Amino acid sequence: MKNKTNMQKLFFKKNPATYTWILFFWSVTMCIFEYFAIKYSILPTYTNRHFFFVFLLILNQLFVAIFFFCGISNLVIAAKYQFIKKKEQQQELAILKQPLPKRWHPRVQLLYTTYNDFIPYAFAQCLNQTYDNVQGVILDNSTDEKYIKMIQQFVKVHPQVKWVRNAPNKHAKAGNLNSYLCKQPKESYDYFVILDSDELLENKFVEKCLKFFYHNHHLGILQCNHISGQNYNSFMNLFSNSGNIFWPVQNVIRSVESGTLAPNKNDQQPHIIERGSTVCIELGHGVMISRECFEDIGQIPHAVAEDLCTSVEALLKGWNIRFASQIYGNEEFPVDMSALMVRSSKFCSANFEFFRNYFKTLKKTKLLTFYQKLDLLSFTLSVPMNAFQYISLLLSSIIFPLSNIKLGYQLLMLFPVLVCYFSQGIIDGFFELQRGMKFHKMLLYEIQIAFLYGSFYYLTVKSTFFALLKRPAKFNVTPKKTKHITLTDAFKKNWQGIVFSLLTIVFSIICSGCSWILLSFLPGCLGFIFELKANQQGKQDQQKLKRFEKYNYYALYEPKHEPLKWNE
Repeated sequence: MKNKTNMQKLFFKKNPATYTWILFFWSVTMCIFEYFAIKYSILPTYTNRHFFFVFLLILNQLFVAIFFFCGISNLVIAAKYQFIKKKEQQQELAILKQPLPKRWHPRVQLLYTTYNDFIPYAFAQCLNQTYDNVQGVILDNSTDEKYIKMIQQFVKVHPQVKWVRNAPNKHAKAGNLNSYLCKQPKESYDYFVILDSDELLENKFVEKCLKFFYHNHHLGILQCNHISGQNYNSFMNLFSNSGNIFWPVQNVIRSVESGTLAPNKNDQQPHIIERGSTVCIELGHGVMISRECFEDIGQIPHAVAEDLCTSVEALLKGWNIRFASQIYGNEEFPVDMSALMVRSSKFCSANFEFFRNYFKTLKKTKLLTFYQKLDLLSFTLSVPMNAFQYISLLLSSIIFPLSNIKLGYQLLMLFPVLVCYFSQGIIDGFFELQRGMKFHKMLLYEIQIAFLYGSFYYLTVKSTFFALLKRPAKFNVTPKKTKHITLTDAFKKNWQGIVFSLLTIVFSIICSGCSWILLSFLPGCLGFIFELKANQQGKQDQQKLKRFEKYNYYALYEPKHEPLKWNE
């Protein structure tokens, strides 16, 4: 018992609030910015009784404030991560070194969700666990007979795997999970792991996760680290680096400072044990959830951002969520630019849906601190932020110049603007240099990242516009396959974004002579060429793809063959 208590002290510990530093740097930056804006822009416009433009100037300041806040948040979180990462790694490893008690042998189910995207080698590898009390369950929404027959063959040679059909596909992934979990008796499982179709788990995944749960009985959800390693073309190889950096940097900090809650037990209401300053959330896959936590929630919320909604429901019931940086899963990065856009569009609309559904609840709850609510707001706004940037750019480069309204921003503000604008790219570059990337290659990587995500303006603005009109969010499955793409194909796929960017540039230059606008919208005109990188396959990529195809065959017809390595 003493050893278990010591492990809990490692798991839950007090840390200085990152958001204190974020708010400090943000406040200083905004004070300087507002000084120039009010003195040289807002007050003269007010004096001239142009009240409508005063309103627009203040609105623009709000967008700039959100923009600065998100950028400064990224930089402060990355700096904090650099400072604590070794210590956190050591403390996690201390928990993982502890053996599981022989008397404690919980039942774990691996819930593999699929909708016309079943990957045999992936699930076969996930089943290859060192912990023995594990059952695999395929939750299948597929409508394509090719995939249905493939699953049928897989189950035939893996008789221990349960196959559950949910043909109506109602409520997408959340509905698929609920249609199974809500009908299961208590004795069927103690914990379950949610898997996406391309998921690979390390062989000790379940064993490691259970160690974290054993050392804290208030832990309801454990999200594990991910790498995008199943990459087999140049697009995937290049741009997966950003995600591989983002996962640990953001989630370690959110886990460390998330405080400690206690759920409703012994007729006691959910309550705070240790106040937190950030919110750790589960990210939809490679996550283990306890049966008690799920039963307390009742069901996975029927929403596109079902993972974010599930996290909030668990927190409101007093369950803790943690991130384990030393427990790994492996997933495919989106196979091409179009697939990445599908995923980004889904995130944008899903975050607005979450905000509408949970704003009032989060505002009222006393289980989350002000900082934690601010963290959730920041996380929710991080995807549609590009839309706010676009509106601010339109006001600054077209509306105000046409109306002879001076902005009054001094050259002094150029540096923080650029730092915030490129905050995520700066972080990626810093950690790539630490990993051994040459400086000139890092610069090239930074330029390519800026052009790729800079070409997403149209997509983000469109998604945000429809979301504000309360158009229902859709759960679009990210495509797992790509075809050879010609330059003409790439242009046709992206012509709306290209026209959108060109018109913005032309109107800005005509109205105000703002040639600097090219920096923001040139990527939208040229970014479509990254569609072609999906065609590029090196020798290693081709070998890896053949290896995946070979292991697909083994998983379907020769299950006793040596499985694919989880970090392939």
